[in-house]
Amino acid sequence: MKQVSMQDIADHLGISRNSVSQALRDKDGVSEETKKAVIKTAHLLGYEYESKTKDKGKLLLMATEFAFSQTSFFGKIVASVKKHCEINKFSLDTCTLSADMIDKLLLPQNLSDYAGVLIMSHSSNEYINAVIASKIPTVLIDHHDPSLLSDAILSKNTDGAYLAVSLLLKNKHKRIGFIGDTAFSPSYLERYRGYKRALEDSHITRDKNIEITEIEESQGALFNSLKNVQSMPEAWFCVNSGLAFMLNSYLQSEGYIIPDDISIICFDDTEFTRMAQPTLSNVATDLSYMGELAVSTMIDRIKFPKKPFVHKQILPALNILESTKLVP
Repeated sequence: MKQVSMQDIADHLGISRNSVSQALRDKDGVSEETKKAVIKTAHLLGYEYESKTKDKGKLLLMATEFAFSQTSFFGKIVASVKKHCEINKFSLDTCTLSADMIDKLLLPQNLSDYAGVLIMSHSSNEYINAVIASKIPTVLIDHHDPSLLSDAILSKNTDGAYLAVSLLLKNKHKRIGFIGDTAFSPSYLERYRGYKRALEDSHITRDKNIEITEIEESQGALFNSLKNVQSMPEAWFCVNSGLAFMLNSYLQSEGYIIPDDISIICFDDTEFTRMAQPTLSNVATDLSYMGELAVSTMIDRIKFPKKPFVHKQILPALNILESTKLVP
């Protein structure tokens, strides 16, 4: 098969080869619209190029401002990535993805300087594909999509949620609610699937009146949704610890005793699970190991660039604390 060239991209778009070169290198002289079109076309046609200035000992960690701000969760992953980069003699830079960068598909100007790119959490599949199209080794952390041909380090979300809901079922809870915006990330959708499968396997009919699957992650939005629940379930499963913390506050403000009246279990073990009174049972992934695995996978990808892509999933573990009522 003929290798795609800059001229092929230029012919496809009806622009000059020089404009294509400037766009791919994010240089001045071409518009942002042209840069975006060139990047998309390069990915579409399968254009490959290698930088001669790449630093073999330097990695880049990219994430949105929101992800970097979640220090109790993603902060543990970042710390682990830094630690294992140092152990393996790599330096690490970070890049915060702004809304403008994502919308306009603006890649960092020095992207080609790096031996590999780690992209943490979800941002935009189109943007991630633009990074992948640069042909720099790319490893995704806590995000995946069928359209993204890259290595990925993931939580086994469906099985983790299944474990959590199964614990409730084993302890005689039959009417179990769900809280989490399933459109927010693939992880939340997978956790919803695990919740549904656990109920189905136990032949429990789901009650959609206690499934909150569209929710802004704020106290006001959650409280308003909960006020519309006419009959509270025996237990709630939340897709993350922040929602569980707010749920716990709401239920207690309404006079419920946790877990005597209602049990709570959530995904993720953060400061919210420990700060809550009572402490919140959870199912959680070893985030430090996730960071370690991301670095080792990147090293393998750099050494063996032609190997098939892999998705490595970590099975979460149950942490039974005070918010779940257990049958003696």
